[in-house]
Amino acid sequence: MGISKSAFRRYRIIDKMLKNKFRPYPNLEDIQNACAEHLEFCPSLDTLEKDIRNMKQSDVLDAPIVYCRKNKGYYYSNPNFSINTIPLTDDDILTIKESLDLIKNLGGSNRVNERFSYAIQKILSAFKEEFPEGNIERKIIQTDYVEGAKGFENFNKLLEACKNQQPLSFVHYSYSKRKFSSVIAHPIRLKEFDNKWYLIAYSERHEALRTFGLDRIYEPNLLKRKYIRVPNQEVEHYCTDIYGVYPIENQLKQEITFLTSIDVTNYFEAYPIHSSQKAEKNNSGSSFFTINVVPSMELIRLFRSYGRHLEVIHPDWLRKQTKSLK
Repeated sequence: MGISKSAFRRYRIIDKMLKNKFRPYPNLEDIQNACAEHLEFCPSLDTLEKDIRNMKQSDVLDAPIVYCRKNKGYYYSNPNFSINTIPLTDDDILTIKESLDLIKNLGGSNRVNERFSYAIQKILSAFKEEFPEGNIERKIIQTDYVEGAKGFENFNKLLEACKNQQPLSFVHYSYSKRKFSSVIAHPIRLKEFDNKWYLIAYSERHEALRTFGLDRIYEPNLLKRKYIRVPNQEVEHYCTDIYGVYPIENQLKQEITFLTSIDVTNYFEAYPIHSSQKAEKNNSGSSFFTINVVPSMELIRLFRSYGRHLEVIHPDWLRKQTKSLK
């Protein structure tokens, strides 16, 4: 069972009160007052009663919470229990190791996956799980990544800039224009697409959100200046209402319809290219697909790659662009 962020914040307050030896046996009213003091809202008594029931469930926290009728309050039957020191099971450790294996195989340089794998190894080391040196294990997960890709030497600095909302300057190289330009950006997010990484940031020169490939970013430097915030809704629209990363200029989000032949219909059914994708299958086995996205250069390249097996029906301007190279 998943635990929401707001629920876990209440769980931590309940846990702290049940471990407070100076004020033992807190009741629901005591817990409610503590929540009102430390949170920006006051949960109802019914909510807190439900929280305690959930904490006691084995698939949540398996907390040994007991109600004392004599003292009219709650306590831990195991005084050493805390939600901050829940032991990992063998299955938990196996799952974490598999996650570590996946991270090691993700696209990126060693500097990228070392950042995350080191954190996981610290978690396992707390439970005396060792990673023997030189132990060659059978690889069961492999991703499509070629060593030597540019840009990952700046990954950690760009990640920290996104986390800390710190403006930065860098030199950007345009492959199409074959020239360098200086950029002052307010970083928001790192995004991966087609095994390549990109920085999503607000560009002062463009006065809008822009996408910068990590392979084209040189000499990033953090700046001491006011960070320009972009509304979350605008960021999510820019990042998710698109297939790819480079939206076509002056094109808004729109419905796109395309027809696939019987040879590739099953592929699009098995691997939707966007969460908005819908299908209407014909008796012949071909299918009409619709997606609601901002058109991008990557989408045009994808459509063109299928040649005669894919035909854009709507809008007309996109139909003409994708037919031009067939």
